[in-house]
Amino acid sequence: MRDYGNMPKIDWHDDKSTVAKIKVQISLQEPIIIRLPGDFNLTLDETDYGCEKKGDLLVGCQALDIFATLATRNDLPVLNEIGKLAHDKGQIVDIDAPNNSLVVYD
Repeated sequence: MRDYGNMPKIDWHDDKSTVAKIKVQISLQEPIIIRLPGDFNLTLDETDYGCEKKGDLLVGCQALDIFATLATRNDLPVLNEIGKLAHDKGQIVDIDAPNNSLVVYD
């Protein structure tokens, strides 16, 4: 299991500054944990996104599809840009539902 302890974390806010910070991390192919608000809809079926279930986590998910679905479900179109960038950089996503977080890494 991947150790998330030393990864940088950012709290999600739907603003230019937060999105820019996330995009920089992804562009540099550096891991990042995106901590989401409590009302964020993270409900997903792992079989649709290439994820593997490991305990409470969904790991190794396809970034483009995950972010596109979350963008639609949460009415946050900017997530599509983040997902495309992560996909283009060859990164994958773990979904840590108990901690309401997305972990993006290569």
